[in-house]
Amino acid sequence: MNTTWQIGGETVYRGGGHVMDGKTIVGEPVDEEGVLGRVRASSDGNCRGAVEGENRMQALWLFSSDACGVYGYRRVKIEHAGRTSPLGEITLKTERGDINIRGGSGMLLRVNNPSAADGT
Repeated sequence: MNTTWQIGGETVYRGGGHVMDGKTIVGEPVDEEGVLGRVRASSDGNCRGAVEGENRMQALWLFSSDACGVYGYRRVKIEHAGRTSPLGEITLKTERGDINIRGGSGMLLRVNNPSAADGT
C-alpha cells in the first residue's frame, strides 16, 4: 500500500484503502494520483461544500475535499472568487510586489450552472 497526502491535508491510502480526514472516510483513490470525493465546506467556513444539492463524487486530483484558498504562495490570497460580478473572474492579491504563478501550478475550479448563478 502506498500512502500520499492531498493538498489540504487528507491522507490517501492507495492499494485498497480510502481517502481519510483523520478517522473519517472522505473519498476513494482512483489511479496513481487522483481521488474522488464529495466537496466539503472548509472548517473555517470560508469555502462552501455542496452547491445547490450537488453532492456527487467528483474528481479532486491532488486536493483535499475541503481544500480552500491558496497553498504554497505566502502572502497571497483570493481577493475575488468569481461567484459575484464579474462572474467567473478570479483575482489573486498579494501584500506586496507582483505575483508569479509558476508553470506546473494547479487550480481546482468548481463550475456552477450558469443559470443558477444569475438566479434564472
